[in-house]
Amino acid sequence: MDSTATVSTPAPMPLPAVDSGTTFLTTAGYLCLLLGVIFLAYWLLRRYGVPGALTTGKDGPRLRNRLMLGNRQSVAVVRYRDRDLLLGVTEHAITLLSESEAAPEEERPERKSFAAVLKKGSDDA
Repeated sequence: MDSTATVSTPAPMPLPAVDSGTTFLTTAGYLCLLLGVIFLAYWLLRRYGVPGALTTGKDGPRLRNRLMLGNRQSVAVVRYRDRDLLLGVTEHAITLLSESEAAPEEERPERKSFAAVLKKGSDDA
């Protein structure tokens, strides 16, 4: 027997034709859809929120006043729940200087427009 038998290799299969324009538009469409879903989720979280996730709420810490002492040093009054905290703030540290019960919040007078103040002044005269 002849050991030099010919082995036939199958012919390579041709690749399917790909329309690169359609592929690009499909990919861009999915990208826009994904970005739209991300922005919708962000908007919904900002609008309705998860308590404590993106907002501090009414019991969160609030800066009441701040006095700058130097370039990067200040003294700040922060209200947290029912306490007023006096904090020393530097570039490297925040130090609690004093703590006291919070005074009740004063009612802020209703803001009037400049025109309303002028009209009231002219009516009084």
